[in-house]
Amino acid sequence: MADRRLLPPDDPADPATPCLIHDSGECDVTSDPDAFCPLRAPRPPHAYGVTRARLHRGHFAYLRAVVQGLSPRAAWERYLPDAGAFEDTPHVHRMSAWIRTELSAAAARGGDFGQARLLRLDLAPLPDDLPSLEAFIDREALDDLAEAEQLAAYQAAFDSELARQRRRATLLRRQLGAIYALEARVAVPVALQDGVEAWFTDAIAQRLQAAGLPTLYALRARMASRQRWWGAIPGIGPIKAGALAQFMAAHFEAAQFADAPAWPVTARQAPSDTLDGSLSAGGVSALMPMERLIVPDDLTGRQGRFRAPPGQCLLDADDDRAAILAWLAARGRPRGRRRPPPSVASVVPAADLPAPDLPAPPGARLTCTQLAYRKEAERFLLWAVGERRRALSSMTVEDCLAYRDFLLAPPAAWCGPRAQPRWKASWRPFAGPLSLRSCAFAVGVLGNLFAFLVDQGYLIGNPWRAVVPPAEGPRGPDPGRGLTASQWQGVLAALARLPDTLSSRRLQFALPFLHDTGLRLAELLAATTADLSWEALPQPGRPPLEGWWLTVRGKGDRIRQVPVSPDSMARLSAYLLARGLPADPGASPAVPLIGANPSPARARGAAAGDPTRHVAASSFHRHIRTFFARCAQGLRVSDPASAARLGRATTHWLRHTHVWHALDAGVPVEIVQQNVGHVSLDTTTRYVKTERVRRLQAMQQLWQTTSRAASAAGVDQASSRASP
Repeated sequence: MADRRLLPPDDPADPATPCLIHDSGECDVTSDPDAFCPLRAPRPPHAYGVTRARLHRGHFAYLRAVVQGLSPRAAWERYLPDAGAFEDTPHVHRMSAWIRTELSAAAARGGDFGQARLLRLDLAPLPDDLPSLEAFIDREALDDLAEAEQLAAYQAAFDSELARQRRRATLLRRQLGAIYALEARVAVPVALQDGVEAWFTDAIAQRLQAAGLPTLYALRARMASRQRWWGAIPGIGPIKAGALAQFMAAHFEAAQFADAPAWPVTARQAPSDTLDGSLSAGGVSALMPMERLIVPDDLTGRQGRFRAPPGQCLLDADDDRAAILAWLAARGRPRGRRRPPPSVASVVPAADLPAPDLPAPPGARLTCTQLAYRKEAERFLLWAVGERRRALSSMTVEDCLAYRDFLLAPPAAWCGPRAQPRWKASWRPFAGPLSLRSCAFAVGVLGNLFAFLVDQGYLIGNPWRAVVPPAEGPRGPDPGRGLTASQWQGVLAALARLPDTLSSRRLQFALPFLHDTGLRLAELLAATTADLSWEALPQPGRPPLEGWWLTVRGKGDRIRQVPVSPDSMARLSAYLLARGLPADPGASPAVPLIGANPSPARARGAAAGDPTRHVAASSFHRHIRTFFARCAQGLRVSDPASAARLGRATTHWLRHTHVWHALDAGVPVEIVQQNVGHVSLDTTTRYVKTERVRRLQAMQQLWQTTSRAASAAGVDQASSRASP
């Protein structure tokens, strides 16, 4: 029996898939029983029954074109020539519905049900019933009004329709982003080394294989060898041969066939010596993120040279990539009631996991530490497989030494623009050569990874213990990464001049709070009113010393308490009132100290005024950087040096500034250490400038004495030469 999914949509042997609601008369989509109903289970509407129902990049390009209002006929002819001739609107609907259903199912399999719902929305452009602004002005006789008043009147007259269009535009941008993201994960590029069974129906593939054509390359060679290439293949006549030729022409240019290798296996099964070619077919880089990398079986680490006996391993991981994921998951620390521990699913989306037996429970977003660790492990895995042709679990000391040197001078092919999304083809593991400090950090992270794998019984040894990080000079806090007292006063003055808005209140509280407490940005964003407490500390012979304290969970889950000034508490109370909360922090437990501002898109939503919403770290960091940039703009003429420094300022500069200002004010170094959470007193001592000031003063006195003596000696010599 023929596969119903692969028959042409107008085939009489293929009745439409029934829609129970439609057939019962309760479907209000259309009254035509033969018209397209979106509630029907869509089928792939290819015009010839030779190809499997499998998404390729042409389907994604077609859907993007249709939802953006381009001509369906032009998009069909350009991106889906192998789907047959363009017919009519129902045919377009069936194709679009099938693609949407496949994408929605892929998103749901990855656990992103919001994305799945988004992809089911039909956001094709609707007829525009709104008059132009000029026509509205003529109709309402608004020629005498100012342009701003005309725009206000137009928006007031068509507020609901304009809001609907804005919402559609927002959803369309999100939907296009989801399509691009899924294309990188789901779309399978057609490659010449693919077996014919990967793209054609079982019946067609079996006939081609029986004729000695196991791959697309072999099929293309047969097509090029003779005009009636199908004549000796039973069961394939001119119609099916034409469909096969149309498929090949749609996915390959003629120039691609000249020197293409005839690999009879898929990329996942390819031997290591064809790794680069199999991954780079069609212009796709072999340098892919860890979750998308296709590793040959002999390089996965299942038979790694230094693997410990499986019976001694405490991990479920059976290959190197799974071991890395387990290490990353273990580096996620529990964050109490606000931050559940991260899981493997948060390290790599479930749809991207290469092995079906990897655990993928829903988890939290990766921490900054996990992101930094993943980057270093991912780079090393790519280098081990792509450059050394060895599994990560087969790395020797010599390999690790070579990688350390590689970090200082990676080839240009390994480098690309910064901040590229992981699904983009322009993503690369490096932005350029690493500094000595960054290289030392990478060596330390990889040593941590291998130490973890040894401790868990996955490996028998850690080659990174024999690798010395690259030497660098003495390191201390950079005095250029902080603000002077006068620059900080300028920042406070700029804060006072901000308009009275919720965003301004947030900055007016947050920046002085970061300066006064020395908190890291992540620590401030995680803090809530429940972490504040009023304490009375007994003093022998005197009244108790009272004040506010903030309990902070810092790096490594170390808990510390930081005193909070009365001025900071007053600013917090004003900020809480602006958010619609009681001024007393104790009256609103577990409310974030820094809340998310309601965006215009949420202005009418139920969550618009929710004061318990945390602000995203990236969003708040951009907000502060924008404020510093505006401060710098106002100083470019009067104080260019301060303007340049403020233009580079980040939130972490306020932490450096706190330490320097506290030490300059005479606060003991051990108290500053406890407040900022430095593990070692040596770290805080690096900020102390007293000893360096004394040294410089002593040397300047010596230089002045030497200079005066030299000057006096020069005068005496000149006088003696001038005397007769």
